[in-house]
Order: sequence, then C-alpha cells, then structure tokens
Amino acid sequence: MHRTLPFLAVAVALAACSGKPASDTEAAPPAAKPTPPPASTDANPESGTTRLTIYSGDYESLSGDTLARPGMPGFALVERPLHYTLQSGVNSVSANGMPRSMDVEAAQLQPRSDGITLLSQRFVAPLSGTDEVIAQVIGQRIVVEHTAGTAKQSDNGVLLAANDGLTLALGDGRIKVIRDYDNFSVVDGSKLVPQQAELRWTVQADKAGDADFLLSYPMGGMAWRSEYRATLANADAEAKDCTLALDGAALLVNRAGVGFGNARITLVAGEPARARGGREMAMDSAYATAAPETAKMMDIPSVRQSGEYHAYELPNAITVANGVVERVPLFAQLPAVACERAYTVGQSGEPWIPPRPLIEPVQRGQTGKLPVTATVSVSNSKDAGLGQPLPAGRVRVFDGSDFLGESMLAHTAEGADITLEVGRPFDLRAEREATDFRLDRAGRTITESFAITLGNAKDRDATIQVLETLPRWSDWEIIESSVPATRKGANQVEFDVPVPAKGETVLTYTVRYRWTQGDRP
Repeated sequence: MHRTLPFLAVAVALAACSGKPASDTEAAPPAAKPTPPPASTDANPESGTTRLTIYSGDYESLSGDTLARPGMPGFALVERPLHYTLQSGVNSVSANGMPRSMDVEAAQLQPRSDGITLLSQRFVAPLSGTDEVIAQVIGQRIVVEHTAGTAKQSDNGVLLAANDGLTLALGDGRIKVIRDYDNFSVVDGSKLVPQQAELRWTVQADKAGDADFLLSYPMGGMAWRSEYRATLANADAEAKDCTLALDGAALLVNRAGVGFGNARITLVAGEPARARGGREMAMDSAYATAAPETAKMMDIPSVRQSGEYHAYELPNAITVANGVVERVPLFAQLPAVACERAYTVGQSGEPWIPPRPLIEPVQRGQTGKLPVTATVSVSNSKDAGLGQPLPAGRVRVFDGSDFLGESMLAHTAEGADITLEVGRPFDLRAEREATDFRLDRAGRTITESFAITLGNAKDRDATIQVLETLPRWSDWEIIESSVPATRKGANQVEFDVPVPAKGETVLTYTVRYRWTQGDRP
C-alpha cells in the first residue's frame, strides 16, 4: 500500500541530504538563550484561570457528534491567560492544545503587560493523515520498510518526492524509488508540526522580563441545555389545582477535541446570530472584572443579564474533559410551585391565519378520533412560587416517584405561562365530526357546525378542555354551543367540558365567519 502526492522539487531535499539545512523565510526566531538573539518561549505558558462562555443551542446535534472540526455545531468563547518570560527584542511564543473546532481567524492575543507589541500570528494545524505526514517530511530522513519477494527490506534515506511511490536519496549517492511499501518512519520526528493544533506569535518586548497575555477565541464543539425535574406533591390525578417541586440543572457537552481543566464557566441562555464567514468577531471580555458573589445555601450559579440574554455564572471552577457531558445545578430547588392539571384535546399555540377566506368544505380541520393529552400548567410568576427566566431544555414530570412523562421547554421569560404535555390518558377518548356547512356567497358568510364526543372510562368524573381552531377567516363568532366558549387568541376557542364517570358528553357548537367585499375568497 502506498499514498501519493504531487512531485516536489528535489533541490531542497538534496540540500538536506548533504547536511546543509535549507533556508526557511518563515522560520520563527531562534530558541531562547542567554544571548541577545530573539527568544522562543513555549513551555508551560498557562497562568491563571481559563474562562468559558458557553451558549445554548445545538445540544442535541452536538451530543452525537464525535469529530472535532471547524464549523461544527455548538458555540463557546474561550479566554485563556498566558504567561511568558521574554527577552528584550523579538520573541517567538506559542500555545498548544488548541481545539480543532476553534475559529482561527477570530483568535486574538492581547498583551496585558506594558511594552509588548504583537508582530504576527500563525496557526499550525495538526497532522490528520498519512498524506499530511508525507507532505511534512519531504526533505527529511526516513526509513522505509518494504517487501521484495518474501524478504523484508528497509532503506534509510532522504525523502525527495512522494508521487508514484516514495523517492529516496540514499547515503551511497543512489536515488531509489519504492512504489510498494509496508510502512515508513521519520528519523527526526521533532521537525514535524505538533500533534495538536498550535498558535504561534512573534512579539516585540521593550525590555526583558515576565509578561502576561490573554488569548481569546470562539469555537464550536461545546453547548448546553437545561434539564428539569418537576415532582407533583399530591397524588390526586383528578384534582385541578396542584403543587410541584422544581429542580433545574445544566448539561454541558464538550466535543471540541480538547478538555479544559479548572475553568470558570458562564452559561448563556440565548442563541446569538453568527456570520458564516471569515469576518472577525468582537468578543466581550469580562476577565478582569471581579467574580460575582456565590449564590447562597448551595453551589449554584448566580444569574445576571447579558445583553439580550441571561447568563448563569457557576460559582466554582470545574474541569470539562473532552467527550463528556457535565451536569451542574442551575438553581436551588423551588419546593412549592403552584400548578394546574388538565386534560386537553386540540391544537395549542398560535395557528396560521389565512390571507383570504377559506370556503371549501374540506378545509374544516381534522375529524375522526383525536388524542386526549394530560397537561401540567404553571405561571412563571413569583406569586406562583417561580418567577425567574427558564432556559430551554427538557422537563421530566413525576407524580411522587411515578414518571408521568416529559416535554421540551422553550426559553421562557418571567411572567410567561408554561404548559407541559406529559402523556395520553388511557381512559379518555375524543372524536370530532363535522355536522353542517353552509356557504352564503351573496351574504359573504360561512356557517359551520361540529360535534365532539368525549368519553370517560374512569371511576370519577373528569373535565376535558377542548381547544378548537377556527381556520377559515379572522372574523368569526360562536353563535351556538352546548358548553360556554372562551376566546383564545385570534382564531381559537376553548370549551371546558365535564364528562361523567363511565359515560360520555357530546360538545356541539356552531361558528359563523364573515368577510367584506374586498376580501375575495
């Protein structure tokens, strides 16, 4: 087996074979010595605590992603303090262990000491395959193992080219082409690029001494979402009013390709717009600000406003290893949140409103059997025992120790209402039927009637909320109904229908739509 690359000029490689190093116009300044030449500093540059600001969104897609790469899902901002001992003049410094998922073009090194000027920045990508290794060792000495017949052979020489096999300059002056080889090894592997991504800088120092820097960059590969547990305090499934205890945690996923030890974490609930291109991104650095006071009673994040978003600052530094999912508390348990349990039929949310009246009889919505859903509703208010922004995530609902179901929660502001769909009751059923349709073109009206049959096989009475969408036009009224109707939004109406134990109730209603002469169906 062999791999190929385009043929490269052999002059540089022959120079290496002769023992004279080839010139490199992009070479970094020489290594640090007690003499005046430019210094190179890359050992143990860490100084202080790394800060990670991780944004919500992309958690599900990132959880199953194992290949660290630029442009991958997730978004985080990294602030990494660095410390170097510099000589007066030009110095070469570097930081390794950079994530493959970083936005290289937005990386920025900021001197935090006086008298330091940044001259240049270079990103060195890690080797990721055999072809890249071969490209890097053109002009270097390698040992190639190959098979001739049944005999194993090895040749030691300088690699001149890797087009049709490997072309070596041997020590006795011969040039040998090995088309089929088993493997090869690099005699001096220290000349290769690093196994991890690396950033290198050339800096000018006015005087010798210690210098502090802050490296900041955005990257993909990290995301978070909330995980909630709502535990109902009373076991009466038929009671409308209830109380629940709410626990919240944050799940952090790291697929960036590197870990972060002893890092201070800020979780931002919100998804900022990001340009998909090479433009630089302005990063808000809070590195020099004082740390917020730790939330009382337990190690939970403190919450603050962050522009258009909400930020949760973890009180303690943690280690986020590569490839893991970390779970940290988001807030202290809220032990007594007022809630309501209900059974519902129909579509929630804001339905679509048509641009013109819909006059075809078939445009009546779904008929036939409909699912009945058990819901738990909460008002996100202080009066209800809640009253705080809730980041998007999953809510798992329990009745004591019994699991009722789970629902996804969107970002929810304080003051908003929350309805969690937790499952479908076994003993309740619903069926919807269209019973009448009359179109009056001259009078510009539609009169339409429906019957919804609700069945209850339970041993106790139940009340089912029927939410009907009125899709034909925005100007409508309920002209007749067997149960009082409550308007919900622009084109929805709700009925609270009592259904006796071991029995059924038929809800009937008639709706009339009107439109003006200018509203052409």
